[in-house]
Amino acid sequence: MNKSIDKIILEKFRTNYKNPQNISLQNRFKNEMLLDVCLNQAVIDENKFEFNIELEDCKIYDQHTSLRCWLYSCLNLIKNDIAHNLNMSPMEFELSANYLSFYDKLEKSNHAYQTIIDYDGEINNFNILDYDNHRFLSEFLKEPAKENGRIEYARELVKKYGIVPYQVMPDNYNTKDSAQLIKLFLQKVRVDLYKLIEAKKAMARDLLKIKETLLQENYNLLCNLIGEPPVVFDYTYKDVNDTTKDLQSITPLQFYKKYSSLNLDDFILIGNVPQKSKPYFKKYRKAYSGNIQNSSYVEFINIPQDMFTELCITQLKNNLPVCFACENQKYRNKESKILDTRIFDFEKLLGVEDLTKEQALDSFDISLKHWMTFRGVHIENNKPIRWKVEDSAGSESRINGYYIMNHNFFEKCVFQAWIHKKFLSKEVLEINKTKPVLFGYNDSV
Repeated sequence: MNKSIDKIILEKFRTNYKNPQNISLQNRFKNEMLLDVCLNQAVIDENKFEFNIELEDCKIYDQHTSLRCWLYSCLNLIKNDIAHNLNMSPMEFELSANYLSFYDKLEKSNHAYQTIIDYDGEINNFNILDYDNHRFLSEFLKEPAKENGRIEYARELVKKYGIVPYQVMPDNYNTKDSAQLIKLFLQKVRVDLYKLIEAKKAMARDLLKIKETLLQENYNLLCNLIGEPPVVFDYTYKDVNDTTKDLQSITPLQFYKKYSSLNLDDFILIGNVPQKSKPYFKKYRKAYSGNIQNSSYVEFINIPQDMFTELCITQLKNNLPVCFACENQKYRNKESKILDTRIFDFEKLLGVEDLTKEQALDSFDISLKHWMTFRGVHIENNKPIRWKVEDSAGSESRINGYYIMNHNFFEKCVFQAWIHKKFLSKEVLEINKTKPVLFGYNDSV
């Protein structure tokens, strides 16, 4: 064959294509959606909403169209514990993601500003798009205060600012549908970054004072758009005995420390990322990651798949939800609420083969896009078959707010999970004490 496609090879293609099966598929695709034609109904029928290990029911939260899944996953871990400590039904209690989201944005802007202030490279010729000379920094500064985040960010926010019930700081229109809010805030932060870069070029000595002024502007902007977070609050609720209770003049930190039995510092991020760049039994850190300066980082310990699976099962067996990060858009059928790598017959019908997990991660065919929470698993013959997955899209979506995840999807598309340290081996705990290996800010995980 020539290096280019010529008339002879094209005629060969045309001849080989013309068979009844291809013509039939072509006719179907004229009138039907690609995913509908390739949908594997047998896989849907196989995945039952039945689990022999399940946690208690809970109120399903709703992130609407915001990108705060990571915050909700953290709240899903602690919400039932707090409800019980208030003597409330978990079905009637809700925590405010909006409260934490306010401080997340403020902290992310400070993190971006301080990154420029602390940058010790050549600033006079600095260009955000100069990828070769400022690789990690350039990746980070393209989107320095995005709404996306990680479970570690949520932990540090809760530790620093506490939490409040939803009624104390509910969502508003712009936090439910936050796209325009985020665009505007990102624009403000980017303008500020250029101001700081110019100040550094001019060798200004008062960079921290400049930063404080910029942060005051951000605080004002966020208060206007999100609402000002409370310093102290009152909370009136009814307990399981229908008795009215009043909490008076309590701070968010006091509320968290008094009513949460879980220490979030006891949870360690464990991953299964089968890439040659990330050998197992090492700790990794994403460059420039974090929201709270010098406090939060994206760090995980990489372990083999079988160990990763067993840790998630063990935590559920001990009545603790499992916060996890995954690829959620591939192998998903929204109508059936099923997550299964066999859900579409692309290879059988169209000859398109699947990639391995490593290949898919290396080529960004799959990547970390979403945080959810495991609240159950079905095991047969000591092997997991399917998982009960709590999303943060409200109880009217999915199956009363839950996905069914087949274990093949777990193995292919679940990358990280937050595991309590009491379930980890001594070897893994020792690895957690080691210096992490740095990897790129725009890596697939």
